Amino acid sequence: MKFDYCKDDMILKVYPTVSACFEEAFSLMKKHFWMLILIVFVGSAIETPMWFMQQTKTSTDGYEFTFSILELIQVVYYFAIASIYSYGVIHVFTKVARKKDFVFEETLLGFRTFSRAILSRLLVVLVVGFGLVFLLIPGIFLACRLVFVPYLIMDKKHKVVESLKLSFYMTKGYFWTIFGMGILSFIIIMLGLVLLGFGILISLVWINSAFAVFYNAAEDLHYIDACKEVGVVPEEKEEA
Repeated sequence: MKFDYCKDDMILKVYPTVSACFEEAFSLMKKHFWMLILIVFVGSAIETPMWFMQQTKTSTDGYEFTFSILELIQVVYYFAIASIYSYGVIHVFTKVARKKDFVFEETLLGFRTFSRAILSRLLVVLVVGFGLVFLLIPGIFLACRLVFVPYLIMDKKHKVVESLKLSFYMTKGYFWTIFGMGILSFIIIMLGLVLLGFGILISLVWINSAFAVFYNAAEDLHYIDACKEVGVVPEEKEEA
């Protein structure tokens, strides 16, 4: 972690770094290792039909109608099922970062915020996609600045637009940290491929834990200020 002395509050503040987030995540994931492996395995299983649809699309050259239907089904499945489950996974990993116990059923909590989860994911995809059109760099920048949107939806129960604004404010000054975490995550995934399926699951557990640790640190440091900047009422941190 990076330390800094805050003159306003007269206290020592600790800022998250790439290495510190992954180190903390590695130590945290040990306690619930097998449950977290199960959670990411189920997530991978949920995304498997999307892979099969992609393969089917590849083998249906010349059949434009079939191709279009499969594309539509894939998009609907991603936003209505796969992405919603991922929000529940984020909720669980946030509890892991806060050293709280959880149960597997909490991975389904994303479906309680179904409309907000779908709309927020759709908006992030559109915003980042729009940025990618402009020579890639703006899209990467926006993807990093909006990384906290699902956390704020699940952890703080904010509305979609509020979550986008809060995420943009809370990640101010952390672009290179988030970008570095993304690069390291890619390397970890590649190393996980060496161990085939199980290695990928371990990699996903580690990466999810690291980003949850990063969010938890940024929430402690910047959430209240972000709410003041955006003009929303802060939500209390979930109790154990």
